[in-house]
Amino acid sequence: MITVIDASIKERREAKAAHELFTINTVIVNLFFTLGLIKLLNIDMNSAIYLSILISFVIIIYTYFRTKKAKSNDAYLVYLHWQLSLNRYKLLISAYVFYFLVTSLGLIISTDVPVSMDGIRIIDSILSLFGIVPLFFCILLSVVLGSGSMFNAGRSEINQKLVQKYPKS
Repeated sequence: MITVIDASIKERREAKAAHELFTINTVIVNLFFTLGLIKLLNIDMNSAIYLSILISFVIIIYTYFRTKKAKSNDAYLVYLHWQLSLNRYKLLISAYVFYFLVTSLGLIISTDVPVSMDGIRIIDSILSLFGIVPLFFCILLSVVLGSGSMFNAGRSEINQKLVQKYPKS
């Protein structure tokens, strides 16, 4: 259930900033930056994904500290939306962990499988794609969630469960 919190236009704009950063992280860093590294700089796919995940973690850490700051300094609506944005990163972080676990299986699995024409072992290619597909779907889901939350922040709406979980102090 959605609840509406009385907020000024400035507070609504500040609340939207959390979801704008979240959406920028998912779209620009995780999609466009990775594709740019692969296509423009000719970096291999796994290295490009690792680098984009590293940049994404820097943004996640910034969001964590910004949420802590918002708890003590900003309006309640702004804090709740920063907290919601931080909570949404759990989905991405779990996809990152799954990707790292699956791609690191290639280090454990040692076979005499022949390499493909591009010089990569076939098992590494399979594991990489097996890790990329859930990561890609989590990124797409995060884009949808972030844009919906941005719309709600502009209308000063927030989920009632979040209000109960993080009461005004």
